[in-house]
Order: sequence, then C-alpha cells, then structure tokens
Amino acid sequence: MFAVLWQRTLLLLLCMVTVSACALHTASPLADRAVLSTVRGSQLQGTIVELATRRTLSFEAFVQAVAQAQVVAVGEEHYHPDIQAFELRLFQALAQHRPRHIALAMEFLERDMQSAVDAYLSGNGDAATLQTQIKATPDFIQFYFPLVQYARQAGVPLLALNVPRSLARRVTKEGLQAVAESLLPPERTYIAATFLPITPQYRTYFLQAVAAAHPLSEEQRDRFVEAAHLKDDTMAESLAAFLERAADMTVLAIAGRFHFDYGLAIPVLLRQRRPRITIQRVTTMAIAADDIIDLRDLAREALADYVWFVPPRPEPRAEN
Repeated sequence: MFAVLWQRTLLLLLCMVTVSACALHTASPLADRAVLSTVRGSQLQGTIVELATRRTLSFEAFVQAVAQAQVVAVGEEHYHPDIQAFELRLFQALAQHRPRHIALAMEFLERDMQSAVDAYLSGNGDAATLQTQIKATPDFIQFYFPLVQYARQAGVPLLALNVPRSLARRVTKEGLQAVAESLLPPERTYIAATFLPITPQYRTYFLQAVAAAHPLSEEQRDRFVEAAHLKDDTMAESLAAFLERAADMTVLAIAGRFHFDYGLAIPVLLRQRRPRITIQRVTTMAIAADDIIDLRDLAREALADYVWFVPPRPEPRAEN
C-alpha cells in the first residue's frame, strides 16, 4: 500500500513542481523588480517579494539572494500543494547551487526518528520501511515525503528537528520541569539539553497566535506555552548543533509559519545559541484573488525577509 501511494505521490509532486515553476513566472502580471505598496491578491499570487525593498524577484534571483545564508527558514502553511511544491523546487535549486553544502531540516521529523532517517538516507531500507518506522500519515507521504526522497537521491543530510509529540503532550499536562526530571537516556536527548528562558514577548506571541481560539486556565496556559517553547528551543538547538559542526553549510529549514514569522520563535532562540548566524526568513502566504495586501505593513512588522504568495489551498473535491 505504501509503495503504491508513494508512486502516485511522486507523480503528483512532479506535476505540482512543474505547475509551481510556471506560476512563479506567469501567474502574476507584475514585472520583476517592480516596487509595490498596496496590491490586489490576484497580482501577487505566484510572486516572490523582498519585503525590505518591496520589489518582486524572479525565482532565480531569489535563490541567489538566499543561497549563502546558513539557514534559509521557510515558514509554511501545512498541506498546501503549491507551498510544498515550492519548497521542493527551492530545495532542488539550493542543492544544485551549493552542491555538498546543503542540508534539509524539518519540523515534522522528530529527534527520535533521526536514526531511521539516517539509515534510509544511507541506502539501508526502502521508502515503505521508513514510512512505517516514523508512522508517516498519508498526508505526510503525499506532501512531504518527496523532500525526504530527494535528500536521499542528492546525498543531502536531513535533520529531524522537533521534540517527539508524546513528550510535548506530557509537558502540556505535567509541566516542563516535571517531564525533564523524569526522563532517562535516550529520551532526555530528544529535547534541548539546556532550556532558554521564556520571555514575555514569546508568551504573548504564542497566546495571540495559537492559544487565543482555545480557552485555557492560567495553569494550562503556562504549560501550553512551555510545550510550545520547548519545541522551538529544541528545533533551534538542533540547528545550532548542526551548524557548529558544519558552519559552511546552508540548512533549508521547513516549519509552520508560527515558528519563523516575525523572528520571534526559532530565529531569536537560534541567535541566542549562535549570535553570528546568518538567517534568511521566507514566509509563504495564501491569499485570495480579491484580497488587498499592504506590503508596507508587512515590512514594518518584519514579517519575513521574503514572501511567496500563493492562492488559497484547493478545496477537496466532493466524492461522487
């Protein structure tokens, strides 16, 4: 079953990449290097904008601009075919631009999966075996496994960034200190070795972005903030540790928008661990054709260094 699903997924993603590549050049009537302020969504869809200058960039110019950073941080909307196709195309372009100096890092892969991922990348085992070992969902196989497959084909390191979900869930119920003190090897290595402090700014950012829609008691809020911060802190530590060993590498790091937007989660924690690190933040924003986007506001808010605008996620087709 996994093998058949993977074959279908690969064909689908190849088509998606082709469509995405065309969209980057033809979907928007805006000329490359045009300076923008307030723009209708239909003009922005399929366009990359550098927020500091509010100029549009071709895909090739965008790759050139980010390729020398130590971390290219892509904040994504999960399970959006255009966005994951863009990520795959960017991964391939960076691998070709910086051969043997590129790595991939993924939020959806957790630290306890690293040994299985490494075995697969080294040629030990097939896709179905790895998918079983990491308990990959059909959505992960469809949208994200092409990235894993390309890492194997290109001989690119792949970092399993995140805390195991089971440990994060425990933190939401027991609190970080209780969970950390209860862990023995190897589980203790699945979370950050040292914990950076949770700042008021991070707490506010999390509660506004994630927890506002979920009424929680004050104690629950504290534990949910701890769990979220543990994830970001652990992912930042994972990146910092890799770059300490391989400072000349560029890591394409893929995570949900919360983790990279505004630089308030992983980026600030990563800079605390490696102050001189170079990061280019890219966010992917799904917008409707009739939306009005003020790029000046996005730039003032320091949303990201670059934004790739896409149409909304396609609605699932109804079954007949």
